[in-house]
Amino acid sequence: MDRKSFINSLKFEYVNASDVERAFQLEMEGFPPEEASTLERFTNRQRIAPNLFLGTYLSDSSSASSSKLSLIGFIVATLADAPKLTRESMSYHNPFGKTVCIQTVCVDKLYRGRGVALCMLKEYIKRLKNESQNGGVNGKYERVALICHKHLIPFYQKAGFILKGESEIVHGNEQWYDLVLEF
Repeated sequence: MDRKSFINSLKFEYVNASDVERAFQLEMEGFPPEEASTLERFTNRQRIAPNLFLGTYLSDSSSASSSKLSLIGFIVATLADAPKLTRESMSYHNPFGKTVCIQTVCVDKLYRGRGVALCMLKEYIKRLKNESQNGGVNGKYERVALICHKHLIPFYQKAGFILKGESEIVHGNEQWYDLVLEF
């Protein structure tokens, strides 16, 4: 399957409770232990902010019925009042916050380098903008914020994020950088 056909075959759906363990498995495979979240946090985020937990699914060709979808990537976030990601926003969700704080963007190692993450991120941003323009569940979002390592800055800039500088957050061993996308 060529790249365009592969990308067009992806399905985007909010992660339901039955897929949280798979998302956590991807997190554990994709991040060093000191940076990975916990299953408890994933379960909580899916329960309190299901519209901020988007999954990327692929039809399971090994299934007798091709309607079975497999989670191959996800984005999970919380809401906060602060204009950028903070230590507090990494562990607390303010349902009335105006900043979407992305905690994780993760793709199964088997599907990396095929455009999944950028496609998923653009879909996520599109949904947030649509929800904002339509009043959404909690009103209007003002921005999306995240932190990333230096080598990922160009990737997030392709999706429209602006580098704000070094982050004050210490999470693991590497330096993090604040990026923000204003609506």
